[in-house]
Amino acid sequence: MKRFIVAFLVAFVLAFAYISLRAEEGSQSAAPAAAVTSLLVQLKMDTIAARDPDEPGRYVAAFYVPDSQQLLVVSAPYSVPAALDRVIGAGNYLEAYMNLQAVKDHRGHFFVVDSLADGLKRVPQVDQPFDSTTIDGAVMVMFDGKWDAQKLNEAGYNAMFAKDDARYARMLTILVNELRKKTTVQ
Repeated sequence: MKRFIVAFLVAFVLAFAYISLRAEEGSQSAAPAAAVTSLLVQLKMDTIAARDPDEPGRYVAAFYVPDSQQLLVVSAPYSVPAALDRVIGAGNYLEAYMNLQAVKDHRGHFFVVDSLADGLKRVPQVDQPFDSTTIDGAVMVMFDGKWDAQKLNEAGYNAMFAKDDARYARMLTILVNELRKKTTVQ
């Protein structure tokens, strides 16, 4: 009986360690998320928005909620780019963020809830919130490690994580570049 208990405890500890390591591996968005939140705090801002330099008419905006440590980031096309350019040019980043979220047609939207503002995690740590992404306002993936509940297999879940994490890292990099311009101006 003692051998069984010891074997069970060893297996439990190894499984926990494995899950913890898997949750941390391969997040491309961790460093850019830390940079965005650090720069926002340094500049005493909670929102930022920028034009996507590689896709005309597409914008990226982030809203940082320091009390809950959430980073909410959206990438979306905007039907009247000149209007959003004026909003961003005036430094009304919250308005730009809200405009991108409030459009009727969410085709082309990619929205990220980074629950701890630390980059996407494939699986959250124990007793920690999970991250999620929403594509086109309809397809939501919760990175909670429960792929079966989302009608995905593990390979599909991992592929979705890798794709969404890379996309999120790119969005954050655009915002970091925009925020760095502000640090050199001030």
